[in-house]
This record gives sequence, structure tokens and C-alpha cells, in this order.
Amino acid sequence: MQYIAFFDEGTGRNRLSATSVSIDDSLGFTLQAGLDLSIGNGWFLNADVKKTWINTDITWNGTPVTASADIDPLIISAGLGYRFNLSDIFGHRAQTASIPLK
Repeated sequence: MQYIAFFDEGTGRNRLSATSVSIDDSLGFTLQAGLDLSIGNGWFLNADVKKTWINTDITWNGTPVTASADIDPLIISAGLGYRFNLSDIFGHRAQTASIPLK
């Protein structure tokens, strides 16, 4: 599931003389598939594909016009990343405990 919050809507050029536009937030279904491919020394390549299906209502304020919109984007992304190993940054902090034998 994916929640989409719309903000900063503008009226654009409209022939309705709308004073503002409101787009309702929406909850939709999302499918995702992807992979991370290690290229060594903590570096990796990432790729994924997402398909989302959402439906929302749009209101042109100051007018009687309301519309329903299906927004179904296909999102494809790729990236380069680095996984930090905190022991490389801060050093190994574990200490060996010695227990005296009596």
C-alpha cells in the first residue's frame, strides 16, 4: 500500500475562474521488484520498478466542478550506493574480558 499526499496545488491556467484547486490525499496499491548488486568494498548498484494504482478527487474551489482522477505511474529507478560498516568508522570496540581463576 502507498499513501500519497498532494500539496502545493496551483490553479494553472483554468477557464473555470477557480480560486484554488484541492486534490484529496489517496491510498493506493503498489507492486515493487528490484535488486541490489554488490560491486565490492561496500559499494552496490540498485535498480527497481514500481507500479502504483491510486484514485483521487480533484475540486476546483469556487466552482461546482469536481473530477475523479486515476493516477497510475510506472516508476523505474537505478542508483549507486554505499553500505557503511560502523566498525570501519569507529573501530572495533569489543574488549576481551579476563576472569581471574581462584
